[in-house]
Amino acid sequence: MKPYKIAAKAIIFDQDRVLILRKSAEERNAKDSHGWDFPGGGLEPSEPIMEALAREVMEETGLQVKVVAPAYIYDEIQEEKHLIIIKFACDQPVGELILSSEHESYHWVRLDQLQEGAFPDWMKEEIRRAYRIYTDFRGMGRYVQSL
Repeated sequence: MKPYKIAAKAIIFDQDRVLILRKSAEERNAKDSHGWDFPGGGLEPSEPIMEALAREVMEETGLQVKVVAPAYIYDEIQEEKHLIIIKFACDQPVGELILSSEHESYHWVRLDQLQEGAFPDWMKEEIRRAYRIYTDFRGMGRYVQSL
């Protein structure tokens, strides 16, 4: 049986902008990835998921954020493990943004310019979904739906 690896990622909004990170060249080469990322990472075995998310966001960006709600769950059965990534819509970033060595740059991308960016389609879709959840939870949605 494959072990589970659970990770939490933060899709952080600041008004009409979202935070996207660029992985360092070393990270991109090691993981053969496109290089775009949200802050976050794996849970320690005895660590609650929200604490892990707060810790990882602080380690990778120096920011404190408020978690709004889960926005997206992704899983992938890999050769050595079953990876589960839970992405959370977050807002109210506080602090000075200082990157860890895992990332080489950060981008506060305006949502109305997201489509033109060189980001992968899955990332754009996750941001759109997280933004819908963020606006619903914050009561900012254009339409009030009665129960």
